[in-house]
Amino acid sequence: MRLHSRYFWSFWVLMLVFQGCAEDPIVPNKKDIPSSGERVGVLCEGNFMWSNARLDLLQTDSGKTQLVTNVYEKANAKPIGDVLQSALVSGNNLFLSINNSGKVLGVDPFTFKQKKMNAKLKSPRCLMMVGGDLWVSDLYGNKISVLDTLDLHVKREIVVPGWTEQMVRWGDEVAVACYTGKVLVYDYLSGVYKRSLDVDSGALYLAVDGGSRLWVVSSVGSKGGVAAFTASASAPAARWTSNAPLGNIYPSTDGNSLYISSQNKIWSFPSSASSNADMQPLFNPAVKQLYGFFFNPVNQVFYLADAKDYVSNGDVIRYPLLNPSQQSKLSTGVNPSGFVVLP
Repeated sequence: MRLHSRYFWSFWVLMLVFQGCAEDPIVPNKKDIPSSGERVGVLCEGNFMWSNARLDLLQTDSGKTQLVTNVYEKANAKPIGDVLQSALVSGNNLFLSINNSGKVLGVDPFTFKQKKMNAKLKSPRCLMMVGGDLWVSDLYGNKISVLDTLDLHVKREIVVPGWTEQMVRWGDEVAVACYTGKVLVYDYLSGVYKRSLDVDSGALYLAVDGGSRLWVVSSVGSKGGVAAFTASASAPAARWTSNAPLGNIYPSTDGNSLYISSQNKIWSFPSSASSNADMQPLFNPAVKQLYGFFFNPVNQVFYLADAKDYVSNGDVIRYPLLNPSQQSKLSTGVNPSGFVVLP
């Protein structure tokens, strides 16, 4: 669930047509869920307040890619909830954050059977394992919830100044993006707060490059901002703004470059970049609305989510960076936005 201008427009459109539209019944896919080959979960948010989020499985084997739909619904005979926000694999658990349902689920990453649940959270966003606990950022709660992975009960809460988003390990620290224009820094082992870094408002995305620089991407309306920090520094080593909104950011396989989305394209810039002029187009996936992407450094494959009109079913694209001619495009659920590599 992204709170951009299109979000408010889509919300009112959906409210106007809601009475005339019935939610499609869930028809479980009769095909067995693949347990081998390359397996990537596709997170579809669905329409806000329609409870039509879904989890699909993108599977590639012997050069062929298929998409198995509604794997959570098939395994559990019930919908997953309202706005599937993020996912994380840890050990034998696939953790799922369902934002507008206020819950985090723990499911088996092979069978997708639900094993545990915490349905008492406010508006969970992103997930990260910190010192053996599951940290959950939040949209409205002004807190990070620290969950016990055994049964997902809340062990403690960390008070924060507003909406928190992505979290990433940064050496011996944890960096947390805060939408107010801060990056909150905690000790990785103890979870103790250490300091904050000032960045542009709308901080959402984080990445660490091969030289241990922390990259922060902010995006509000039609503007974006990028900042980079070296370890222990309080002032950015590089900082620039963009006249276009920015999306996810990931380091390249060798960590010497960064990949970022903007204007329905994937861009690249070196880890030594110092201005917007250093950003160069990497490729144009020819999508209607690039709502999210993921780069897997292991096989150098991009996974791209095309939300199209934010109302109808979207597409997912598997784009091998080293062999673009082998890209695959498949239809998925409404508002695909995220991906998770599965065992």
